[in-house]
Amino acid sequence: MNKFNQFLTDHGVKVIIILLILTYFKSCGISSDVDKVKKDYRELKAEVDTLTSTIDEQTVNEEEMIFLIKNVPAWKTLRIEEISDKERISINALEEKEN
Repeated sequence: MNKFNQFLTDHGVKVIIILLILTYFKSCGISSDVDKVKKDYRELKAEVDTLTSTIDEQTVNEEEMIFLIKNVPAWKTLRIEEISDKERISINALEEKEN
């Protein structure tokens, strides 16, 4: 134990300084992790925006639905009903609106 106390007396300040420097460098690494997370966030946000715009392009509005009801053959009625259910547009209401 005497040797350990002597070592701390001689080199204690150096050990503390080295530990402080190592702790400082460890805390600097968090910044790069935050930058990586921000980059991943930007990529995911861009992907979500792309998917949202793709979904917006594929939706059917009321005027297109009326056109489909009037001009599409009867075998496509099921598809039209599926689209109307998905978009929450009532086919019966649109047909009555025309009459």
